[in-house]
Amino acid sequence: MGQEKPTGKFNLDSFKRAKDNMIATNETAYSGDWSFNRRHVSRLKDYTPEEIERIIDSGSLPEQQRLSRNYFYKDGFYKRILVYYATLLKYVGLLIPNPTYGKKLSTETIQKRYCNAVDFIERMSLPSFLTNCAIRAMIDGSYFGIIQTLDRKTFSVLDLPSGYCCSRFKDTEGNDIIEFDVTYFNTIIDEDSREMALSVYPKVVSNAYRKFMKGKRKSRWVFIPTDIGICFPMLDGRPMFLNVIPATINYDEAVETEKERDLEEIKKIIVQKIPHNTTTGDLLFEPEEAQEIHSGTVGMLRGNKNVSVLTTYADVDAIQSKTTSDTVSNNLEKMVNNIYYESGASGQLFASNSNLSLETSIKNDMAMMMILANKFSTFVTNIVNQLYANSNIDFKYVILPITYYNDDKYMESTFKLANTGYSFLLPALATGLSQKDLGNIKDLENDVLKLSEKLIPLASSYTQSSSGEVGAPEKAPEEKAKKTVQNEESLDRQGGSE
Repeated sequence: MGQEKPTGKFNLDSFKRAKDNMIATNETAYSGDWSFNRRHVSRLKDYTPEEIERIIDSGSLPEQQRLSRNYFYKDGFYKRILVYYATLLKYVGLLIPNPTYGKKLSTETIQKRYCNAVDFIERMSLPSFLTNCAIRAMIDGSYFGIIQTLDRKTFSVLDLPSGYCCSRFKDTEGNDIIEFDVTYFNTIIDEDSREMALSVYPKVVSNAYRKFMKGKRKSRWVFIPTDIGICFPMLDGRPMFLNVIPATINYDEAVETEKERDLEEIKKIIVQKIPHNTTTGDLLFEPEEAQEIHSGTVGMLRGNKNVSVLTTYADVDAIQSKTTSDTVSNNLEKMVNNIYYESGASGQLFASNSNLSLETSIKNDMAMMMILANKFSTFVTNIVNQLYANSNIDFKYVILPITYYNDDKYMESTFKLANTGYSFLLPALATGLSQKDLGNIKDLENDVLKLSEKLIPLASSYTQSSSGEVGAPEKAPEEKAKKTVQNEESLDRQGGSE
C-alpha cells in the first residue's frame, strides 16, 4: 500500500510553525501578496517618450526610481546592463589584523580574536549579501537596509523600500544617515500583516509610525540610528543609467517594425483577374459568377494564414519598399551599440567580435564599481571592529579588485609577488578560496592527508638535474653551441696550464 498523503491542515500547521522562525529579507515580505514576480509585472507601465525625458531631466528621486524599476523588471537591455555592473566584482575581501604598537599577532589572545573575526566574516556570506546591495543600488541609486540582528553568531539585515527612504545628512564619522517615511506601513492593507511588519522593524520606526497615526507626531520622516542603518549610495544617490532607457525603447520599436516588415514579406496575395472583352468592354463573367470564383479559391487556401486572395476586373500592381534586409540589420546594430554607448559599457562585453579596447572598458567599469566596493569595505570593517576590536588589536577589511574577467591575471600577478616574499593569501583569494579556506586546506593536506610527503614534484630542468644538483642538467656535447664548446675548451686549457 502507498503512503497516505498528508492532509492540507497538516501542511498549513507545519508552515505556521516554521513561519515563526523566518526572518524577513525585504519589504515585500509583509505586503499581503506573496506572488513577488506577479506583483511587479502587474505594475509595469509603458511611459511615453515625453514622460521619460521629463523624469530623466527634472523628475523627483521617487519618480526616477519608479522609472528605473519599471524597465528593470521588463527584462531588457536595461536590466542586462545593471546586472552586469552589479555582478562585475566577485566581492572577495581580505581581513587584515592591526595589533597596536608593542603587541604581537602571535599572542594567543590576539590570535583568538583574529580567528573569531575570520569566522564571523565567513558567516556573513558577503558575496551574496553585497551582490544584493549592489543590484539595489544600481536600480534605485542607493541601497537602504536595517540591521536586525548583530552579535558574534548572527548577522541579519532587512532591506528597506527605497521609495520611502532618503539620505540627506552624515554623522561625524561620515556615515550616511537614513530617513524613513513611516507612511510606508499604510501601503500594507491587511492589518495583521501590517502588525507583523511593525514588529520586525526597530522600535524607533514602529513607535514613530503609531505616534504619527495618532497625531502625536507631525513629521512622517524618522531618522534611523547609524548603528543599525545601512546606506550605500551610488555616486549621487540617483539611478545611474536612466539615460539608457530611451535608447532601449527606440530599439524595441525598431524590432517591432522589422517584425511587421518580415510578415509583409512572408504574406502573399493571389490575384485573380476576371477576363473581359478588350474590344467591346463586355464582361465575360457576371459579378455573381466572379464572387463564386473568389469563394472557391478562398476555400481551397483557407488553411494558409499567409495567403490572401484578391479577385478583380482591374489590373493590380504592388510597389515594394526598396529597403533591404542588410540595411535594416545595420540600423538595428547601430541602435544596439547606441544603448551600450549611453551606459558607458562596451557592447563587446555582451556580443564580442574583437578584443579592441575591451580590456580598457572592463577596467573603467571595475574602477567605477570599486567606489561602491570601498563603501562596502568600510561597513564590514566597522562591523568587525564593533564585535572584536579592543585595546590590543583592530581590523581592516578590504574588498579586492577581482572580477570575473581579470581573476586569472590577478592570480598570476600576485603569484609572482608571492615568489618575492609578498602575500600568499592574494593568489588564493583570486581562485575563489576564502581566507579561512586556505588555512584549512593546507592543514588538511599537510597534517591529515600528509600530501606533502606523498606527492613529490617531478624533477624538471628548472628544479633538479640528473645528478641531484640544483639547476638545469648539462647538455650533451652535440647539443652545445659552437661558442659554448670553444669557451669550455679554453677554460680546460687554462686549468691545465695551472
